[in-house]
Amino acid sequence: MITRAFYLTFLLLLNYSSQSISSENESLRITIHPTIINENVVGSSTTIINNKMIRENSHLPLGSLLSRFSGINFENLYSGVDVKSSVKIRGFGEQASRNVLVLLNGIRISDMTIAGANLSRVPIESIYKIEIIKGGTASVLFGDGATAGAVNIITKNPLYSEDMFKITTSLKSFNTKKQIISVTNKNDNIALDATIYDLSTDGYRDNSEYDNSSLSFNITNFTDINSRLWAELKSSNEQTRLPGSILLTDFYNKPTYTRFPKDFGSEKIKSLKIGNEAKLSNNAKFLSSLRLEKKDQYSSMLNYGITYKSDTSLNTVHLNSQLINSNLFSNKSLEGKFGIDVYNSNYKVDANNWAYVQYINKAEQLIIEPSLIFNIKNQLKKGLNFEVGARSHHYNINVNNMLSSKTKVLSNQEDKYAWSLGTDYNFANDKKVFGHISRSYRSPRLDEIITVGPSTNINPLKHQFSHDIELGFEKKSSNDRFKISAFRSLLKNQIFYNSTSFANENYDPSIHQGVELEYDKEVNKKLNFTTNSTFMNSYVSKGTFKGNDTPYVPRIKTNASLNYNINKTANASLTYKYFGKTRSGNDDGNVLEKSKSYQVSDIKLSYKFKNITVNSFINNFLDEKYYTNLIKGAAGGYVYPQAGRTFGFEIQADF
Repeated sequence: MITRAFYLTFLLLLNYSSQSISSENESLRITIHPTIINENVVGSSTTIINNKMIRENSHLPLGSLLSRFSGINFENLYSGVDVKSSVKIRGFGEQASRNVLVLLNGIRISDMTIAGANLSRVPIESIYKIEIIKGGTASVLFGDGATAGAVNIITKNPLYSEDMFKITTSLKSFNTKKQIISVTNKNDNIALDATIYDLSTDGYRDNSEYDNSSLSFNITNFTDINSRLWAELKSSNEQTRLPGSILLTDFYNKPTYTRFPKDFGSEKIKSLKIGNEAKLSNNAKFLSSLRLEKKDQYSSMLNYGITYKSDTSLNTVHLNSQLINSNLFSNKSLEGKFGIDVYNSNYKVDANNWAYVQYINKAEQLIIEPSLIFNIKNQLKKGLNFEVGARSHHYNINVNNMLSSKTKVLSNQEDKYAWSLGTDYNFANDKKVFGHISRSYRSPRLDEIITVGPSTNINPLKHQFSHDIELGFEKKSSNDRFKISAFRSLLKNQIFYNSTSFANENYDPSIHQGVELEYDKEVNKKLNFTTNSTFMNSYVSKGTFKGNDTPYVPRIKTNASLNYNINKTANASLTYKYFGKTRSGNDDGNVLEKSKSYQVSDIKLSYKFKNITVNSFINNFLDEKYYTNLIKGAAGGYVYPQAGRTFGFEIQADF
């Protein structure tokens, strides 16, 4: 409490100082955290979630917002918060957290452990724009772990920064409270930005309390309109109770019940990022950034009378540098992007196994990834573009068992690569055809190798890789948009956890294929309609489980929304989601019945008066009883129950 009071005092003083700045100061054009891709990656299906849409959905967890778009699934393990969940793209279900890369301002927050990116680290209110790149092209753009695609979250307006003091507070069901205080202050060539975030909830279920507090501070110095230096400090503290799954039979009788009333976990993260953007000429610029991050996690779980405790630490250094030249070799039709990413991760785990045997393992992982991308505009055929890129992947890992005279458990070094070739043709009447072929890769995560048992008999896993192809068509007009894309991915050596052998293994080849449909329509000046559907077929193509479906991947998923502007100050919206039946986790033999499908509808009403915005909403207003993530087990399996009808109220004040 004292720490938060100190932060609040600091922000108020910062805001007070901004009042003394002359109102005649010209707004600075800034890109505090520049995106490293274009909004339309040539030949690939991309989705841009703009600032207006983010503001209209600020009452949702980030994962729930992402799931409203085609090809993307997101199912919460614990209702109402993003913690312990993962983004799933194009046919990746149970293994999605290792195959979808999440970045914050072009820098990955998906780390080198088995856990997926913790989206709760990124308050949706702090986001300016989100870029979603689907398919293997993302591996060339961003590197390891982007087999299915990548989600790049941009937290600052890339055009302008204005003096601002904002307070947001909200109340929701289950004693959920959220407070955000943020300040932006400009003075000549210096821009300051600071945010305090606090979220707490009792949760829908027993033993599901959650608390997350964070502080971020950014300072940017502009040497000219196109060049800048920036630094960012972040600190977050997350405390999570872990209710776990329950028997499917219990879901119908006591859905709030927990089998694990004492399980909990914590995560503390501190990070420093520094970077620069420099204009080298009228056509070239150089960008670089360095991230230093320390993450400490602790968990305690009681299962069948055995208390499992795990204390882990992960220190990560990430260097990213890139040179962009839009007039390569004095050719205005050729743009080149040259980059390199270097990751060094040091990981330590101190835990006990099911026999109360303690194990302490240490691992060091080094990844070096140079990349090269060319964008070519065809001079002979106007509207025809090409993009070709490649990324090399050098991987080195060493693992030591610290309780066996520092015995070296594993030492492995490999080199892989990714490439992509994309093209699109833009017709004069706002029509476009596009397509790409690509190859992507993924290296084994640190704790896919070292966290199961004392790690004395571990064999190195093979790198997985995939080949992708996609074809699409898009048509835009003044009041509507239609898009269709068909895709197919062949995945080999997929890394997965075998619940029978209690080890990570390489899977049989699998196919992920499907079709995405998107349609937006401005019915009139007040009413807008948006819908999208994804039809997926994801299955094993060879081996013991040939023909079996991939767990957690629905054949059909549909979203729809109506947005009505009542007047200049009031807005109402209705959203709908259908999620089809899926195979259960760990059910490679497709023994269990599929999970049941579900439909969820939300209503929101927003009203703005001067500098005050009020949002009220009812999520799942039809009170659908549903669960997610059916897991193979006793009595029909285990599930994660989700809340029924919930209510919320949010107020935001801008000064």
